[in-house]
Amino acid sequence: MKTFKSFSLIATLLVLGCAAPNAIISEYDETIDFNYYDTFVLCVEDFNINNTKHPELDNTYVRELIGLEVENNMEVLGYKTNVLQPQLQAGFKIAITEEEVMVRNCEVQEKLGYWETCTINNVIYTRETLIVYVSDINKNQVIWQATIPCELNKSKKRLQHYIKPLIEELFLEFPEVQK
Repeated sequence: MKTFKSFSLIATLLVLGCAAPNAIISEYDETIDFNYYDTFVLCVEDFNINNTKHPELDNTYVRELIGLEVENNMEVLGYKTNVLQPQLQAGFKIAITEEEVMVRNCEVQEKLGYWETCTINNVIYTRETLIVYVSDINKNQVIWQATIPCELNKSKKRLQHYIKPLIEELFLEFPEVQK
């Protein structure tokens, strides 16, 4: 049993240690003048829960926090909320994938120094990615998006302190605007 606990700890650290912290991928349409736009609206469909298999990661509370921070960051950039005639639509997606890793656990026999037993264990873990995007409503085209690996399985209090800087970090990748 002690070996299994050690193995579980090692496997978890191995999986977590391989992840690149805050590896943001961002892209935008370089032909767009982001200063042209004045108004935006949040995509209401993005508040619908899509990952029902993982309610601890994707739920109404998480989506409300993310939506609020996306809205705040759009306003910080100088865009105004306009539900009736928006030029831009801001939104987000939560992508959750399950990964299975096969790990070999070999125990060494102390007397002779060879492997007494080798077992193969499968470890399943989830990978969460947050995608924030802005699209031109008239063109029906995404003009900017940024993605970042994240960890949404936190208490409500810790989640509040986690989401705000996460979204702010994504919006640092937004093209410069002068409003």
